[in-house]
Amino acid sequence: MGFFLPGLAFAQSLSLPHQFFGSVGFTNGAAPNGLAVEARISGSVSAVGSSVTAGGNYGYNPNLLFALDNDGAFAGKTVEFYVDGVKANETAVFANGNSSQLNLTVPVSLPTTPSPTPNPTPAGSGGGGGGGIIPTTPTASLSAAAQKVDANKDGKIDVLDFNILMVNWGNASVGNVADFNGDNLVDILDFNSLMVYWTV
Repeated sequence: MGFFLPGLAFAQSLSLPHQFFGSVGFTNGAAPNGLAVEARISGSVSAVGSSVTAGGNYGYNPNLLFALDNDGAFAGKTVEFYVDGVKANETAVFANGNSSQLNLTVPVSLPTTPSPTPNPTPAGSGGGGGGGIIPTTPTASLSAAAQKVDANKDGKIDVLDFNILMVNWGNASVGNVADFNGDNLVDILDFNSLMVYWTV
């Protein structure tokens, strides 16, 4: 009597990934913590792997960057790298099973965090009901890449977003809220994105 190992079946459906790691520098210094680093094949909008910066680096434990390859289709293709949505100067050639140190330079200045704007309407002067408090958009604190993973748009990447991912698992429709990487399929790559930006 035979038995089935789901993890083994999944592993056989993917070719070996290509791991990337290294430093991330902007024109005026090292990258701050928490910026998204995406590996894309030939400029594709869909990321084939992602990580976040920590200590001026990307791709180190626990924020590994594995460029995944479905069915060996990426061998020999150009990998481009984007840091917080900005294309880095460096590229690489995808090779299944390789691990490459690639230091990234981003041709712009470090992003700046704007100072908080005081509430223009004092509490209690709103003329009834609301007390004059102006709500803020909760996703403003997330990077642009992390906002794509915030399925319920509450400003956090947490179990609620995971639930939305699970409900939509395997769905192949265009524009699905759980299709975080934009490849029109809710699958393990979207789960990977969710784990990269998990906040709670």
